[in-house]
Amino acid sequence: MMTIDNRQAPSSVPPRGETCAQKVSPWGGLEGVSKGRKNDNRLRTAALLLAFLPLTIIAQTPLSLYDLNRPFGWGAMPGFEVTGGEGGTEVVVTTEDEFEAAITTKDPVTKERDVPMIIYVKGEIEFTRMHTWHVKNKTILGLPGSRIFSKDRTKKNSGVMKFSSGSGADSENIILRNLTIQGAGAYDVDGDDALLFQGVKRIWVDHCTIGDGVDSSFDCNHESDYVCVTWCHFIYRIPPLAGGSGGSNDHRYCNTWGASDKAAESVGHLNTTFANCWWDEGCMERCPRVRFGKVHIVNCYYTNTGNNYSIGYGYKCNIYAEKCWFADGVVVSKNYTDAKHGYPDYNLQIYGCHNAADVKSEVGGADYFVPSDYYTYEGFDMELVPSIVGDEFTGAGANLMVEVGLGVTGYANTGTSVRLPMTDSRYYQKAEYFSLSGMPLSAPQKGINIVRYTLPDGTVRTEKMIKQ
Repeated sequence: MMTIDNRQAPSSVPPRGETCAQKVSPWGGLEGVSKGRKNDNRLRTAALLLAFLPLTIIAQTPLSLYDLNRPFGWGAMPGFEVTGGEGGTEVVVTTEDEFEAAITTKDPVTKERDVPMIIYVKGEIEFTRMHTWHVKNKTILGLPGSRIFSKDRTKKNSGVMKFSSGSGADSENIILRNLTIQGAGAYDVDGDDALLFQGVKRIWVDHCTIGDGVDSSFDCNHESDYVCVTWCHFIYRIPPLAGGSGGSNDHRYCNTWGASDKAAESVGHLNTTFANCWWDEGCMERCPRVRFGKVHIVNCYYTNTGNNYSIGYGYKCNIYAEKCWFADGVVVSKNYTDAKHGYPDYNLQIYGCHNAADVKSEVGGADYFVPSDYYTYEGFDMELVPSIVGDEFTGAGANLMVEVGLGVTGYANTGTSVRLPMTDSRYYQKAEYFSLSGMPLSAPQKGINIVRYTLPDGTVRTEKMIKQ
């Protein structure tokens, strides 16, 4: 059962659409369908299954009853509602320069970068550097098949996008939906994240697929507050690079909430609701790791088997995790407070989760955070998490139908959320192409192809590739 108190339901979120068929071309990039060792039968089976997928007709469906299609929890607190670019100018961007120009548009009178805007991302856009913005009132929507990515693993130019505040130029009221944001792969050189919010208030990140960050995939720190993260899929596809100056040979870390125990400015901030999110393959730790904030983790799905830990509880965190599903072999939590150096305080509660014992533990005497004291969102039964959050077509990740002028109108039904693409040849040893019938090809042909990647460790991944 899911019980919701819609205390503050912003009207700015694009409306839910009706069931219909849309003649669109959402393709661009790769969509994963399976992984495994070399197996021609598996390849042929995948090809036969894919043969039933339409090329240009996408059967669009409304969002499920479990998807509120709006921010809630900490993202809908009275006076701090997230509305993004509601009522603003709409623009479609297809290049890095177009994106930069659109998001930094200034008000002609005040010269502030607070002009309400709705930015649609079309196709694949490579960012050649970490873009840092001080902007307000922006909604960024990924059209089906879009992707924003970086191939740079260096300390100087790694990372994709950062929203920041400081020196009188603040960022606030940001919505990101249906975006695929991919870094260049984990490498511990003190580089940048795929997505970073620093000192930003009023944030909603929804139905995004985020992964392969060099330093981390999606971090939030320095007084950021009133954050809602829903239906996001976190995954590492690119093998980690060892030998970085930071000392970790596997820096596949996901979500660091609070940059340092000494960041006193974050006390009382970083309040966040994580709902219906999926931490998947390769997410070794920080899913999330929290300092300072009151953080509610509900109905989240953990299939990151073989990880170091999932939820890290750090200095002055106040975490309430409930109704989550931890797959067999997933380590649930780890204490990251530093009593030796005077940072021992934390509050942790875990209730009603699969493969996790109930926990109520604290050091420091702070009151326990109970979400219902601030808002009402009970979620759904824990047993439903794998089938709802992990669904390829309607679960977590960038799988929404987005239309210019209408916003989110349902699900695209293309399964684009399941895997991040691997288009950079630095990350695989060999790529082999096949038609839907399994016939070898010298290069991808127009339409749907099967591509079989051989990774450096010998693992073979079989995926669907759409060439326009």
